[in-house]
Amino acid sequence: MQTPVSLETIRGTIVKRQRARFVYERRTPMVADLYLLGHARRSSAYVVMAWCVEPTPGWRVLRYAEIRDFERVGPVDVFRGDFDPYDRQIMTIDTQVLNGGGLRRN
Repeated sequence: MQTPVSLETIRGTIVKRQRARFVYERRTPMVADLYLLGHARRSSAYVVMAWCVEPTPGWRVLRYAEIRDFERVGPVDVFRGDFDPYDRQIMTIDTQVLNGGGLRRN
């Protein structure tokens, strides 16, 4: 059985700049750096903006409700300089990485 993750865990992972491993959409294992928790423009559902390390590197907007078996696996070591909290898919921001303080910029 896959275990859902709490919003507080997502918020804490973002604020503490932690990398996470989880299963997305009940089948896809992922490793990602979480940058933002917000609401989707179309549905108002919670979404997470993340830099995915695995399986394919790149920015993704993930549906919070589809994240399962979540675990923190270490710190984010590089702050992505191309992070855009004003992505057009995001209506409102709940929690976000405020800046890259203490991290190398990419």
